[in-house]
Amino acid sequence: MGMLGQYVMVDEDTLERMMEMDGSELMNTLEKLIEGGSEYYDIDKLWEELHLALTGVSASEPIEGDPLSEAVVGVHVFEVEEEDGFFACTEQDELEDIIAAMQQVDFDQLKTDGVAEELRAALKVEFAGLLDFYGKALAGGKHVIFSVA
Repeated sequence: MGMLGQYVMVDEDTLERMMEMDGSELMNTLEKLIEGGSEYYDIDKLWEELHLALTGVSASEPIEGDPLSEAVVGVHVFEVEEEDGFFACTEQDELEDIIAAMQQVDFDQLKTDGVAEELRAALKVEFAGLLDFYGKALAGGKHVIFSVA
C-alpha cells in the first residue's frame, strides 16, 4: 500500500469528538495532538507487512475479532471517504486482550518465508514498539487511534 501508519493515544473526550469528524478533520486533529505532546507511535510503512506476518493476510482484509489483526489496524473503523485515508480506534477496554495476544507471539516462529532478514528484523522491532505503546496506553487509561495516510 505504501502509506504511512501512525498510532496516537487519546482520552475519552477526544475520542468522542473524533467520532463525529470527517477524514480531513480527523487528520488535522491527530496532527495537532501529536504537536501538542500526545504520545504516538509511528510505524511508517511497515504496518501492512506486520499484519501479514501476524495473520497471514493483507491488512486490506482485517480479521474481525482477531486480536493480532486488531493490534495492527484497530477495532472500530471510522467511516470516512477512502481518499481521506483510513482511521480506526481501539478503545482502552479492548487493549488488554490485544496485549495478551501479542505477548503470546513468538516472533521467531512466525511464517515469514521469503522475507528478507533486514525486513524481518525491522518487523520484530516494530512489533515490540507497538506492544510497548499499547502497554502505555492501557496503563494511562487511553484509547488508541490508528491512521493511515
